[in-house]
Amino acid sequence: MNFPDKIDAERLVRLQREVGSRLSVFFREITESTNSDAVSLIASGAAKEDFVCISNIQTAGRGRVAGRRWESTPGNIFLSCGFLPQGLRPERLANLTLWFGVALAKMLREKFDIPVAVKWPNDIWCSGKKMAGMLAEAHANSGSIRGIVFGVGLNVNTIPQGTESFATSLMRESGEKTLDVNRVCADVLLALENAYANFLAGTHGEKLSRIWKDFDLLDGQRITGIFADERIEGTACGIDSVGNLCIQTDSGAIRKFSAGDISLLK
Repeated sequence: MNFPDKIDAERLVRLQREVGSRLSVFFREITESTNSDAVSLIASGAAKEDFVCISNIQTAGRGRVAGRRWESTPGNIFLSCGFLPQGLRPERLANLTLWFGVALAKMLREKFDIPVAVKWPNDIWCSGKKMAGMLAEAHANSGSIRGIVFGVGLNVNTIPQGTESFATSLMRESGEKTLDVNRVCADVLLALENAYANFLAGTHGEKLSRIWKDFDLLDGQRITGIFADERIEGTACGIDSVGNLCIQTDSGAIRKFSAGDISLLK
């Protein structure tokens, strides 16, 4: 069967309905950043319900570290979900990115039978290479969260030129000749919507603690990390209840970090 080689908004919406996704779709063929688009919709008040911004090409997609770019290649997924909670306190967001990451990894494992894992704090890896990146942003007003933007860049059918040594794609790992990026996108949206519903219900923390080890790429691995201006080397030993990375240093001490740039030691 021949599939569109990129996101087709009408096809995506039809597939959304099939799987049960209800997010309103804002589609642009080309945009600077879907996260920026989603932020603008929330800030302007134009978004009245949960939504997703999707594009086939991003010219200035952002990563988590120092504005690092996520390369844009047609045939892949670039989206940002915009969620509009009511009266949510900022402290509840501590482990949200990890929870979304586990939800996405779980869906990919089940749908494609591939050994994907979550690399703390915001990447999806498979077979030793990066397949997806995630970026979460929260927007507060008077002490409560006005909007949550969660962006995903997922290599579906192609690997951006120049990244072959450290990146992979869903097509390569699954062994498929080509994948319908619209169907994959609909499945991604449903997984994130369900994860968000669990988050709002307050049930995600216990579930994350129970299943994190099964999806933790770093667990038991020798790693090095840069946290603020400090470089730490040691063995990763999971996360705490709020999603901080735990590292056992060579002295035996357990250090905890809420953010950082992590590399596996060979």
